[in-house]
Amino acid sequence: MQEIKQRIIQEIKNKKSLISVPEIVLPDLVETYKICRVLDESLALFFDEKEDYNNYSYINAEIDEILNIFKTEVLTALQNKKVQFRSIDRSQPFKFRNIFEYAGSENLYLSSIYTRFISENLGHKLEDIANISQQVFIPEKELNLSLKGIDLIIYDQGLIKYAQLKTKKDTLTGSQRSRSVDELKIHPHSMFVAALDMGKSWNPSPKIAKANQIELLAGEDFWSLIGLDYTVILNKLSKVINEIDKELYQ
Repeated sequence: MQEIKQRIIQEIKNKKSLISVPEIVLPDLVETYKICRVLDESLALFFDEKEDYNNYSYINAEIDEILNIFKTEVLTALQNKKVQFRSIDRSQPFKFRNIFEYAGSENLYLSSIYTRFISENLGHKLEDIANISQQVFIPEKELNLSLKGIDLIIYDQGLIKYAQLKTKKDTLTGSQRSRSVDELKIHPHSMFVAALDMGKSWNPSPKIAKANQIELLAGEDFWSLIGLDYTVILNKLSKVINEIDKELYQ
């Protein structure tokens, strides 16, 4: 497998300068476009050779390990935040961030910090879980290669698809939406994925996604595509979230 990765890296070096770039591609996406067009041809071999660990016991153990790391990282970081809050000397001049910090309302002040940190960390762990699949390739993990706007590449019935992975359907703000669309529409096959089928509505909207030939997938539709069980992931994640909640608010 390492030999195949080295071959892919060499192909990128040799071929990317030969790629013709259409006008639709923004200047800061040119390098990503060229690399991806080389990957369109070279990744099929990687997926053909990728070892098949598609059995329940292996997948189950891998998910548990990722979520255990998630729990440890979250609790360590957020317990430190709690210690920092409790160590503030309010008898001394201090620039308070909000009324909750000024009032010494620990739970109210820390709640937004907790949920923001957990959500950010969770996004990375959902990516790690997706990477268990033999149909997923993460350029940053496999080749130490950062592609703008691309979190993972999916092999779907012979097609190479470039995907952004968000936690839920409405993760993006309005200002982020246009950028996300620009990053995905330059690829022949692209996907905007919500790992959890949650959120009020899609952003980008189905209309905008269709106009730019971007496939929208959420929850079960995504995880089943890559051969993983959404219900199992959701239940395991829910259990860990409840354990974190108890630890933080005891």
